[in-house]
Amino acid sequence: MNKNTSTYIKIKLQVGNNLNIGPGKIALLESIVLNGSISSAAKSMGMSYRKAWKLVKEINNASLNKIITTNTGGKGIRGTKISQEGIKFIKAFRNIEHKVFKEAEKEKENLYKIFIKK
Repeated sequence: MNKNTSTYIKIKLQVGNNLNIGPGKIALLESIVLNGSISSAAKSMGMSYRKAWKLVKEINNASLNKIITTNTGGKGIRGTKISQEGIKFIKAFRNIEHKVFKEAEKEKENLYKIFIKK
């Protein structure tokens, strides 16, 4: 088997009719948790604020309750938070991703036998 062979799997979930969510949106949510603001999260990911804000709106518009809340108040009050439902969603997505990757790893050798010359 070729040592340079790799397997790449990307999980993307369709949530209702309105939202496709994959590792990019999940990473944005995680970055908001770590950085406390959309601006800092976007910057840390090399993403424009405008794109990050668009994704935040998409996520909130598709959810029953706001996943991401922003506070534009005075000093020490402003910032962005992810709701408890949002945290649960992140964990559920990462759990699904982990399980899929684990199963894919088990089947990888069978795929290689079919598609890759020794």
